[in-house]
Amino acid sequence: MEQPKAPTANPEAKPEEAEATPQASEDTPEQAAKRELMRQRRKLERAYRQKAEAEGRLSLREKELEELRNKAKAPPIEGEPTLAQYDYDPEKYAAAKAEFAKTQAAKEFETKQRTETQKQAHQKLVSDWEDKAERGAEKYDDWHEKVGELQPTAPFVAALMEADNGDDIAHYLGSNPKEAERIAKLPPLAQVREIGKLEAKLLATPPKAAAPSKAPAPIAPLKGTGNTASAAPSEEDSIGEWIQKRQKQVHGKRR
Repeated sequence: MEQPKAPTANPEAKPEEAEATPQASEDTPEQAAKRELMRQRRKLERAYRQKAEAEGRLSLREKELEELRNKAKAPPIEGEPTLAQYDYDPEKYAAAKAEFAKTQAAKEFETKQRTETQKQAHQKLVSDWEDKAERGAEKYDDWHEKVGELQPTAPFVAALMEADNGDDIAHYLGSNPKEAERIAKLPPLAQVREIGKLEAKLLATPPKAAAPSKAPAPIAPLKGTGNTASAAPSEEDSIGEWIQKRQKQVHGKRR
């Protein structure tokens, strides 16, 4: 009698897992609350970031709009192209606008360079004059009374400061205020020409410096506190004081 055969295993059949996969343990209430709090915080930070970005874009648009408004209010620059000039052709207008901008930039650069050159020339003029003023103070005992401090505020003053014998010219005009007044009333180019003539004259016949006096200096009289210096130029002023007062008179009349 044959023994019954043991059933053979089906190779296609999946063996049942001996043990079930253990389930993940559930969070405690404290952990769940913490996870929810972190999620809400991230959500809030994202909202804040989006709000800040939106405000930044809005601020930029408002700034651009304000610039456009100001540009529309500003008077047009002379020679600036317009759309109407080019039959509202955007390409032709853009090309003309670019060329105009390039020309304007070149003009601004030239103006800046010219201003810088004038500034350097002014500084050199004042620096060189300091040496001439020291020479004049050594040559003329009454230099400070007759000349005083000079600044190139008028064409004839700048011309005499530039002259090689500017110290002699300044002392001459300080000693002859009527001549200085006559020159000051001339047009700018005429002022410079007069200083040129005076330069040549004094070079041909240099003025003789006065010999220093051996007498003691006079005692200056006491001045009352109620007296005030006159704003009008006078013969008692040094040429520096006279020029300053004269300039105030001229600028006052122009207002």
